[in-house]
Amino acid sequence: MLKRSVLFMSLLVMISCAQSEDLTKKDLLKIGIPTEAVTLYPYGSNDTATARMTVNIFDRLIEVDSNGDFQPGLAESWEMETPTTVKLNLRSNVTFHNGAPFTAEDVVFSITKMIAAPEIEHISSPIKSAEILDAYTVLVHLNKPFAPILAHFAHVTMAIMSKEYTENAGDDIDQKPVGTGPYKLKTWNRGQNLLLEANTEYWGGAPKIANLEFRVIPEAAARTIALETGDIDIAYDIDAVDRDRVNDSSDLRLIEKPVARIEYLGFNIEKGKNPIWRDKRVREAVALAIDVDGIINSVLFGTGTPADSLLYKTVIGHYEGLTPRTRDLKRAKELLVEAGVTPGTKVRMWTSEGQRQKILEIVQANLREIGIDASIEVYEWARFLDSTGKGDHDMFVLGWTTVTGDADYGIYNLVHTDAFGPAGNRTFYSNIEVDNLLDSARVELDPVKRVNMYKQIQEILYEDLPFIPLFYKLANVGTSKTVKGFEFDPSESHRLNTVYFSN
Repeated sequence: MLKRSVLFMSLLVMISCAQSEDLTKKDLLKIGIPTEAVTLYPYGSNDTATARMTVNIFDRLIEVDSNGDFQPGLAESWEMETPTTVKLNLRSNVTFHNGAPFTAEDVVFSITKMIAAPEIEHISSPIKSAEILDAYTVLVHLNKPFAPILAHFAHVTMAIMSKEYTENAGDDIDQKPVGTGPYKLKTWNRGQNLLLEANTEYWGGAPKIANLEFRVIPEAAARTIALETGDIDIAYDIDAVDRDRVNDSSDLRLIEKPVARIEYLGFNIEKGKNPIWRDKRVREAVALAIDVDGIINSVLFGTGTPADSLLYKTVIGHYEGLTPRTRDLKRAKELLVEAGVTPGTKVRMWTSEGQRQKILEIVQANLREIGIDASIEVYEWARFLDSTGKGDHDMFVLGWTTVTGDADYGIYNLVHTDAFGPAGNRTFYSNIEVDNLLDSARVELDPVKRVNMYKQIQEILYEDLPFIPLFYKLANVGTSKTVKGFEFDPSESHRLNTVYFSN
């Protein structure tokens, strides 16, 4: 009996060790994503779905750590030589995925491409040009002094591409990217999955897992089920209704953090076919009708806070003197009467995915209470971005993350006249006073004066209401407990080269 017990215990130890050994040898990390990339050309789109792919393929000149501090990227060091020139000292031990060496020529080429790309003009526009000083030194010239320039260099769209490869790739560049990042493209099956393989020659050290599979699972509930069954190892954007389910599981982990992200309801003011949105009284009526607390409680299950501005409290330039509007249906109806809007007026609200559709369902019911008949139209993500960029929409719900941590990025892109359409201003709102303040704040190097300018801007936007700030929410990722080394990025564009498996 004793021998049999010893043998049984030995077998258990052997099985346990084998399982542990097998786990460490897993070479595929499977990630469930709600939406796939629009393109793999880093200057072709500025959206979270695209950034989550390209951040693993490309490097930037400067990186930002989880504390918001700047860290060396492809630039080992940098210095502001004058208020309008930045000297970048580049790494000399870097190669692209195709084996070609990385040099200053690639940086100047990439910066030139960035400046010419309308989709990221709001990020690259402070840059006038770049010149090669030597093989590993670049001097960047700015149009004017620009306070948050380092933060812009660190933006995910400011990726560095190979000059030679890009020029030869032609129209296929958006499907076959070559960067210097920790992973390189293996295959992309549109609408299904995207496979990346480790760049074993990565200058920052080879990734810990050999292969990544980003699997498109649009339904949040389906992503949670896939995580529970082990079909995927990581699930991005766990729905509020599933938070406790993941958090309470002995096999799963919920990583949840506040981020500088806002969800907002926008009006197409200038380019829309519905002229009622040009009347501020109508926009205010809608703002007074919406039950933001109801949205937070029923859609987010309490994991959000009402928003008063585009800027979250951690962003440089956030003004704390504003308060979210109190719901007032009586006043909302009065404003609609004053504006000549008749009961039963029809409006169209656009969205792209599940949770936002739930938000609009509540907005739809709220607007019905004041006599507005709102329909909801759901579009595939790429079409949604393209159509709202052209101004084909009426109303829409969308999010924005101030990834640089500076008010310029959080406001300029959404309201400046020069940012109409794909650059971010999908309300097509134009206010000369706001434009002038934003332009002045960009070149003002005195931080106190800059903050005061952003205070004025936020006060104007609060009154003008080109959009209705809805809420700030917690961002999350669900993982198997066997996934280790995951680093949550405040921009929600997570790099995965540090991830590994372990019990």
